Amino acid sequence: MKRVCLLVSLLFFLFSSIQAQKVGLVLSGGGAKGMTHIGIIRALEENGIPIDYITGTSMGAIVGSMYAMGYTPDEMMELISSPDFKRWYSGEIETQYEYYFKKNRPSPAFFNFHFSLGDSLENKKTQISLPTNIISPIQMNLVFLQLFSQATASCNEDFDNLFVPFRCVASDIYNKKELVLSKGSLGDAVRASMSFPFVFKPIEIDGTLAYDGGIYNNFPTDVMQNDFNPDIIIGSVVSTNPNKPTEGDLMSQIENMVMQKTNYEMPDSVGILMTFKYDNVSLLDFNRLEELHDIGYERTMSLMDSIKGRIQRHVSADSLKLRRKQYKEKYPPLLFRDIYITGANEEQQIYIRKEFHDENSKIFTLNDLKRAYFRLLADDMISEIIPHAVYNKEEELFDLHLKVKIEDNFSVSLGGNISTTSSNQLYLRFGYQSLDYYSKEFSIEGQLGKVYNNLQLMGRIELPTTIPFSCRLIGSVSTFDYYKKDKLFSKNDNPTFNSKKEQFIKLNMALPFMANRKAELSLGIGRLTDDYFQSNIIDFDKDRADRSLYKLFGGSIGYYGSTLNSRQYATAGYHEQLVAQIYTGNEEFIAGNNTQPTNGRKDKKHTWLQISYSKDAYHRINRKFTLGWKAEALYSSKNFSENYTATMMQAGSFSPTPHSKIVYNEAFRANQYFAAGIKPIYTISDMFQLRTEFYGFLPIYPIECNEQNKPYYGKSFTGFEYIGEVSFVCKLPFGAISAYVNHYSSPKREWNVGICLGWQIFNYRFIE
Repeated sequence: MKRVCLLVSLLFFLFSSIQAQKVGLVLSGGGAKGMTHIGIIRALEENGIPIDYITGTSMGAIVGSMYAMGYTPDEMMELISSPDFKRWYSGEIETQYEYYFKKNRPSPAFFNFHFSLGDSLENKKTQISLPTNIISPIQMNLVFLQLFSQATASCNEDFDNLFVPFRCVASDIYNKKELVLSKGSLGDAVRASMSFPFVFKPIEIDGTLAYDGGIYNNFPTDVMQNDFNPDIIIGSVVSTNPNKPTEGDLMSQIENMVMQKTNYEMPDSVGILMTFKYDNVSLLDFNRLEELHDIGYERTMSLMDSIKGRIQRHVSADSLKLRRKQYKEKYPPLLFRDIYITGANEEQQIYIRKEFHDENSKIFTLNDLKRAYFRLLADDMISEIIPHAVYNKEEELFDLHLKVKIEDNFSVSLGGNISTTSSNQLYLRFGYQSLDYYSKEFSIEGQLGKVYNNLQLMGRIELPTTIPFSCRLIGSVSTFDYYKKDKLFSKNDNPTFNSKKEQFIKLNMALPFMANRKAELSLGIGRLTDDYFQSNIIDFDKDRADRSLYKLFGGSIGYYGSTLNSRQYATAGYHEQLVAQIYTGNEEFIAGNNTQPTNGRKDKKHTWLQISYSKDAYHRINRKFTLGWKAEALYSSKNFSENYTATMMQAGSFSPTPHSKIVYNEAFRANQYFAAGIKPIYTISDMFQLRTEFYGFLPIYPIECNEQNKPYYGKSFTGFEYIGEVSFVCKLPFGAISAYVNHYSSPKREWNVGICLGWQIFNYRFIE
């Protein structure tokens, strides 16, 4: 009997020991290499190995937090492989949330600097805002609210109450120590843990700027032991201490400056350590998810006998699934009502709230929040919004807390285009902006170059009425000076010497039309001057250019929309516009002192209607190939000018490529035409692309020239022309480098080769 009692006691002791056995999982940082952790978790789950606690740093904190709040390995894989995930770390905005109404036209700026001036002339303080991070925080700020708010509410801001108790590590660089985060906003904790200096923007926690936890502790086994003291630890290391810096590798130098050496070892008595060494996986190499997941899974499966030998306690898949389901059912719905704003004055708060709802008692959803968030950030009035969702148990709703950074009032932009051709441009802009009950913006900007010169003054005001409304007043002076003989490999011996000058004042009034479109009404007066020679034989000592001077009044009504992902060389989205314009005015022809069939001064009245439509769109075929296309049409009832050359200079122009915008080519000009093209694009990487473009141009009625240099319409639908171009593009954070070769069907046998750095973008024209 005594033996039986002793045996039962021993079995009870062993059973209790197994039941009490706790397992901790420690996940290191390492950027995209941390996707290996998901494979490890899958292998452990499939074999019934319990995970009772998790600690992680950086990417280890991201994977660990998702598991800690109830994500399965499949759900983590689905999230990371989704198009949404790439947008989150790239900063791209989903098409449905683009707010074209508030956006200014693209500019050729490389850099934008915002600054504020002190109120006191004696102190004259100037603060200049310089970029501190490569990746935009705009998407990330919202994503962490979306992913983690419900889990934060469910655990009552105590990470011990998550589905799996969790800790993550961030860094306090001011006090030179690690931050072990166990309470508060789960999203803030994870965001801080992954904020690698210069790549991601840091976040403030309890008044301290918190950075990537890997700076001081990239493998937090000590945190696991101190906070949870499990019986056994499973550790996953996908990172190493920085290698010796090299002269040409900036990232290795930064890593050595900021990263302290981490002890990635773990005694066998403490648990099981899995170390993975990767030499060819970059920080953001998330497209290799399946490969890295499988490496982690297979390594864990190869050690499973050893793991099971040390961990006798097992958890069935059914019980884990049931417990996870019960936990996630406690998540409150993500609904909002009350808004609390810091960082903005009372007038600015009224402006901000109107984007969310007109009635303070109105409940709004996450999609409503997204729309308002991206609308507020669409212009330059607000540089950043950090949203937090704080759960109100009594109301069973979330309060939305917005930490707003109003952009500094003054700004300077510098940019342009550097080219091997005549398209060199220098761009400079000075701006002032102000936000109160409504937003206001004033700017003066100019471009200086061989072909294009411009000076523009612009003032804009936006009224946040029930249907938002904006007015933009533009005053502009610009010139185009064309000289065809600087082209390479040209056999055309007939140079063109002509120039255009535009002076105008225009008022644009706009209303939003759906999310990424707007309707615009325009009124303006303009003075357009064309100088040209009507003969190819010119004596520059004696001859003077003929001049056609147009004094016009008119306006337009248009529909515009754009979701393009780049100012030039886009690979996604679309740009579309439909514009009806009507103008009236006088043409004054002034002959130069050369011998021409028409001499003296002549006046002519013009009134015409013009309707144009154009659309560019890009469709992704697969991960590497994108097919773009362009369609354009123009109808103008414009009468002929005094002579053929003047008529062609005022005719509509088809210029689909950057190079075609700086050349004067009569073959691609008409008052009525159709044009279309395709743009197959091979994306080598996020930085490099190979673009091919082919366009056809067909005038409905080509404009011909008779012996007296007078224009007349030729036979309809004749005179087909084409443009072909191949370019290799390197997209940089501040601009783009393009090496191109192109060919125009007219003049014959003419090829152009060039290299450009920057953006070739022109300002407003009087007749768009």
